[in-house]
Amino acid sequence: MKQVDTVFFDGKSARKRHVTVSLEHGIIRVSGDGVDFSCPVAEVRLSDGVGSVCRTIRFSDGGICEITDADMIAVLEGVCGRSAHGRWIHRWERSAVLVLTGLAGLLLALFIFMRFGVPLMAEKVAFAIPENVERRLGSDALVTLDRLVFKPSSLDDGKREQIAALFRRVAGNAVYRIEFRNSQALGANAIALPSGIVVVTDGLVELAANDKEIASVLAHEIGHVERRHGLRHVLQNTVTVLVMSALTGDLVSVTSLSAALPTALIDASFSRQFEREADDAAITWMKANGVEPVHYANILAKLQAQIDVKTGGANAGKKARNYLSTHPDTGERIRRIMGIE
Repeated sequence: MKQVDTVFFDGKSARKRHVTVSLEHGIIRVSGDGVDFSCPVAEVRLSDGVGSVCRTIRFSDGGICEITDADMIAVLEGVCGRSAHGRWIHRWERSAVLVLTGLAGLLLALFIFMRFGVPLMAEKVAFAIPENVERRLGSDALVTLDRLVFKPSSLDDGKREQIAALFRRVAGNAVYRIEFRNSQALGANAIALPSGIVVVTDGLVELAANDKEIASVLAHEIGHVERRHGLRHVLQNTVTVLVMSALTGDLVSVTSLSAALPTALIDASFSRQFEREADDAAITWMKANGVEPVHYANILAKLQAQIDVKTGGANAGKKARNYLSTHPDTGERIRRIMGIE
């Protein structure tokens, strides 16, 4: 027979009773301090082990006995049929090595989720957003940008119509829209907004030597539009909205991104994958339309040179704002465009 001294609560009052708990032949007995009863051990429940929390025996009438004796706990676990799973969890909680191992595993899982899961979810959600919601996001973003950083374009009507015609040629059958703006803050720039709105600044038009250079940038931005990189970028950086939209299917809730979208698009440092996809789209269009990739390389080089002049070349791209200030290494992109690597 196994027995231990412990305390008992009847489940009806806070009174603590000092009792003896004994176990013999499948019968558990509690006696002492006005308490004396017994019942089959199969009718009691032993609490799971959680760290150093005191274990308890719970009886069918609501009574509870605290158990701290390790030998008694081991016997009860054997009689009550505690699962190996429960014993493993309790062991894990009490082991610093296993806790650290679990923490490392959790961090690894979190890294994998952020590195691969979030981008995949962002892509699925971005392409599932209804067309009317996307139009609203694009329109709202343009209104906000007009208020914050854009001014009306000073290009003459003839120049704007010339570039608009070029844009339609690059866009093909896609129903996209080009907008012209002036911006001292953004300088030479082009931004792709949701729903196919591409904003081109006067600075970019003035910097380009010819239409082919402008067309290459337009093709790149249309590549961003087609792959919904802007939305995917914002979704990846707004994990809560992303996860809720993906799990619940409530894609309309992404309209809550309207406030964050303009700033995110201005400051967006697109991933290497996004830039490669947009560059590939530009190269594909140029090759299909007889435009040499060198024109794209030339406009990128001029944009980089503009940054270098403004920063003295020492911290290129860190302070000056223009098209390349939010894009990956220009030299690497130029070499890739020219087929050098």
